[in-house]
Amino acid sequence: MAELGKVEGEIAGELERGLHLHHHLGPRRERAMFATLGFTAGLAVTRGITTALHKHGAGQNGGLVVGGVHIHHFVFGMAGLLIVGYAWLLLFGLQEQPKRRWFRLTALAYGVFAALILDEFALWLNLRDVYWERQGRESVEALCIFGGLLLWAVLIAPFAQAVWRHLRARPLDRN
Repeated sequence: MAELGKVEGEIAGELERGLHLHHHLGPRRERAMFATLGFTAGLAVTRGITTALHKHGAGQNGGLVVGGVHIHHFVFGMAGLLIVGYAWLLLFGLQEQPKRRWFRLTALAYGVFAALILDEFALWLNLRDVYWERQGRESVEALCIFGGLLLWAVLIAPFAQAVWRHLRARPLDRN
């Protein structure tokens, strides 16, 4: 029981010193983090759904087909980005200082819609549906993996540096 109290005391001390993510993110970085989270989640869900459809034999025109036309998720991403962009314009006009939660939600939505668009990068690069061909998969996966790793590294760097400095300054407990 004494061990638990010691751990709780250490955590409380770290929180008092500001050793948590919230203290290392300004409003812009926080929005970027939410956008990255939305991007990662949107990409995972999109790839999961398209892979499941493909494995069940949906083929080139699997998914949403209207009047014989396959509606790519790129279309939903573009429509979503237009809506989010307009929402951001309105957020600055509604109040002197809009609530952070609206910026967080729109940043999250931005990330999801960006993932929908970038997942179809090969489509708009080649102007034809190469999603399941080698050319399409390699370009999309390379772009998404690189972008995701880069964004996470840039966003988490201040927090990771603070943790590293804290751990290096802390004396080793040999008990």
